[in-house]
Amino acid sequence: MEKYAADAVTEAVRPKIDPRRLPAFFRRPRVRVGAVVAIAAAVGLIIWLIVGGSGGGNSTSRKSRPVAVSISGLHTLAVAVPSPIYWVGPVPGVTYELTNTQSGRVYIRYLPAGVNVGSHKPYLTIATYPLAGAYAATQRAAAQKGAVRIAVQAGAIAFYNKSRPVSVYFAQQGSDNQVEIYDPSPARARSVVAAGRVQAVVDKSAAQPTAASVKRLRTLAATLNHPVYWLGEKPGYTYELTQTASGRIFIRYLPKGVAVGASKPYLTVATYPFPGALAAVERSAKGSGAVTIKLAGGGLGVVDAAYPKSVHLAYAGSAYQVEVFDPSPARARQIVASGQVHPVR
Repeated sequence: MEKYAADAVTEAVRPKIDPRRLPAFFRRPRVRVGAVVAIAAAVGLIIWLIVGGSGGGNSTSRKSRPVAVSISGLHTLAVAVPSPIYWVGPVPGVTYELTNTQSGRVYIRYLPAGVNVGSHKPYLTIATYPLAGAYAATQRAAAQKGAVRIAVQAGAIAFYNKSRPVSVYFAQQGSDNQVEIYDPSPARARSVVAAGRVQAVVDKSAAQPTAASVKRLRTLAATLNHPVYWLGEKPGYTYELTQTASGRIFIRYLPKGVAVGASKPYLTVATYPFPGALAAVERSAKGSGAVTIKLAGGGLGVVDAAYPKSVHLAYAGSAYQVEVFDPSPARARQIVASGQVHPVR
């Protein structure tokens, strides 16, 4: 992030990903004291166990060296640490490069197939920075000269600065973490944020998923007094319901015999609070390789080429965005195009 007015809080939101210093920056040892050192050491050990150690070096270098990690490994780490770790969800065919520093910063870099961990070439990177009062600090920075706000979901703020358009900064209310979304393509960085894809690897505000009857889903929708989207009744399936403190609602269709909470991905419909949802989806539709699906009533669905398993959609006048996910990209598109998505009634 470029330099803003030098008050104490705004000063704290200056960290930036500099592609010219990757991965050397990550390897630079940092010294912390007290409880933070204990946390960093524990996290470093977890990472080491998840990805498997190789080569020499001391424990300090192990904690800061970028490593390849699976989605399962990211989940394990995210559960183990006290604060959220952010990413933009799974992307087929990439390697997830994880770097965890002693200062508590966590970087997840999306490496295309064939690119080695530690490559100096810049790629999409999501960085999570510990920052007390992150939302207020980011809000102040977003008001500085040259800053441009990006419309995001309720309870969050995002912006980029014209002097450094390759980085977008994001924070949620109540969080002590600021997120930087970096991409060599400024348009790509903005579209990822505008589409609502910035999320915690593990949503620590989420209630435990539970099995819900059709009656319970209808009662929930009536009680909330806003649309909750699904695909209607599917005999033989279990409806898995998850609600987060931020107002996100997930309805997952589990085939017969699959237990609630299963880690394997299944057809899911998510409803997100998102002021200006249709405008955000329309902006995403302008991205390179995006596929659009026109919906009844002036709605629009969009598929980002990098996220083919998800269709994001919104309707005119609605403050809610919907995501339809399916392990089969073709099935996800067919479901949306055929008009199966509708509010629980």
